[in-house]
Amino acid sequence: MDGDTGRTTGGPASPSGSADSFGSADSSGPAGPSADGAAAALTGLTAAAREGWAAENRAAAQRLVACYALVQECWREYGHGIDGSHEARPGHAVVDGLVAAAGYVVAAMSISARRAEKMLSFSWELHTRYPAILEAMAAGLMEQRVAELLARQMSTVRGDVLEQIQRQVVEDYLGGVAAGVRLGDKALRDEIDAVIGRHDPDAIRLRKEDASRTRGVRIGKGVDGMSSVSALLATEEAAVLAEALDQRVAEHDAADAGAAAAQAAAQAAARDADPDTDPDAPTEPEPHYSKGERRADALMSLICGDTPTQPNTTPGNTDTDGDAGPGGPSAPTGGSGNGGGQAPVLRPKVTVIATGDNGRDEHGARVEFTRTGEAALQTLLEMLATSDGASFEQVDPRIGAADDTSAALKYRPGAELARRVRLRDGTCRHPGCAVPADDCDLDHVVPFNHADPASGGHTVEANLVSQCRRHHRFKTFSDWTYQLQPDGTLIVTTPDGTTMLTRPDGPLAQYRREHQRDEADAWARQQRRNPAPVFGVGILDEATYFARRAQRLARERARAAARNAAEARAATSPPPDTGDTPADTTPGPDSASAPRERLTPAAASRWWERNKPPDSALEKAILHALHEHLDELLQPPPPF
Repeated sequence: MDGDTGRTTGGPASPSGSADSFGSADSSGPAGPSADGAAAALTGLTAAAREGWAAENRAAAQRLVACYALVQECWREYGHGIDGSHEARPGHAVVDGLVAAAGYVVAAMSISARRAEKMLSFSWELHTRYPAILEAMAAGLMEQRVAELLARQMSTVRGDVLEQIQRQVVEDYLGGVAAGVRLGDKALRDEIDAVIGRHDPDAIRLRKEDASRTRGVRIGKGVDGMSSVSALLATEEAAVLAEALDQRVAEHDAADAGAAAAQAAAQAAARDADPDTDPDAPTEPEPHYSKGERRADALMSLICGDTPTQPNTTPGNTDTDGDAGPGGPSAPTGGSGNGGGQAPVLRPKVTVIATGDNGRDEHGARVEFTRTGEAALQTLLEMLATSDGASFEQVDPRIGAADDTSAALKYRPGAELARRVRLRDGTCRHPGCAVPADDCDLDHVVPFNHADPASGGHTVEANLVSQCRRHHRFKTFSDWTYQLQPDGTLIVTTPDGTTMLTRPDGPLAQYRREHQRDEADAWARQQRRNPAPVFGVGILDEATYFARRAQRLARERARAAARNAAEARAATSPPPDTGDTPADTTPGPDSASAPRERLTPAAASRWWERNKPPDSALEKAILHALHEHLDELLQPPPPF
């Protein structure tokens, strides 16, 4: 329905009309049971969808009521109070209660700080200026998007007529919905302005003046190598820009058509000159460019100019020789508009995040444009080939590489340290805030001690974060606690014990995380080839020479330990008592197959029997410990 300026009927308010439209596909005969069942099913589903829509509207109203109560409480706690009954706490600045309430909403709903502040501001407006709209939402008859549109249109209405205007606007809207009228956004705004114009004509003029102050151009970092450029202009300016873009698109199309015709003529001449050329040889298809892509090319052409298609063409020498190429003399792709065929002057600022160790940074260096994010290598090379110069900035990604012992005792960070912190953070580090780090303050997480800087709160990377001015003041004067981890992770704890965690998302932090993942993957691969020396667990996945050697040594040590233990037991045990019983020397039937008992040298020596030392439990314990650990001390396993 967005942008629809007409009126349509039907929808959830008139399910019978929808059922008739479905059932009238064939009016020549009576409707059968299947048609009645389908109509009943559609009616039931439509009613269920409408009930869900109404429940969602009621839930939105309930959420806004709770947000209003939260804002009031935060103003009483952190600010002067709603009624100005008490002053701020001594030694503390007045903290915006809206910022504090937004922090609690972010913790509860996991939304951005901007969206939370917008929700809280809207709840305040509904309770203080537009109670009729809130009543319609609580009844389930109006969704929040429409409520915001109505409030925005009446934002400049005088207070003495606001009650009358909003009641009439809400009644007209709900009456139209009940009657089956469906208005698009533009038509709805026109209806509201008609009501406002009858009671407060100056409100429309004031609203347009306020809107003119929002005019501007914004550039934001995108994803997948793309960035966004948005412009909010006056209607007249947008119309002129659209006409200029369309004109430049037409010039580019004409130049492309001329170049294609010249190329086709050159190919035909080449075929005529060479009879062996296959006339039916397939040609490469022309790439398809959408209207949006052509407008993007036209915008860059209008702003930066166009590069001549002929490489050796200079602004002062536009003559072309006969051997200009198979396409003949080439026309500039930009036509005769701004730039006059001159190459655009580009001086990109490039940030390269690398340690400087070529062996370590192979396939791992990160390239960033200062304002638009990560750049593809091919795009960077093409830009450098056509640029007038470039500024390269190399950043060492190691944590604390820019820290200095003497500078750590100064309150203001140096330029290199400040740049590193902003490259690490990317945005304001308060939970949910997306203000770019370049527009933020640098805040000491542990406060800087101006009286004794050596006692704590040093100016180092591990104690600095980017905070926008509003959240910087809030962090300084509120009772929330902040803790910064060495990798830049910020842990925020509210007074009620809720903990929130934010991680830096700047290019430096992304490089560190990628490097950490690469190191973890390399260690996992190493462990698959050569795992930790834990033996007896199972067969190794990929047994290398050192792993096999370690296994063999472990088996030899186990056998030696078992042999030594047996010898020690035999040495300390008394000899068998033979007495006067004559030995049976008659070989039995199994004597040939009976295994021969293995004797230790001590057991077979009569000298040992006569001269063995007295039995001592302490000596046996020492011998046992030596036999268990002496081999390990003398022959340690190889390092891994």
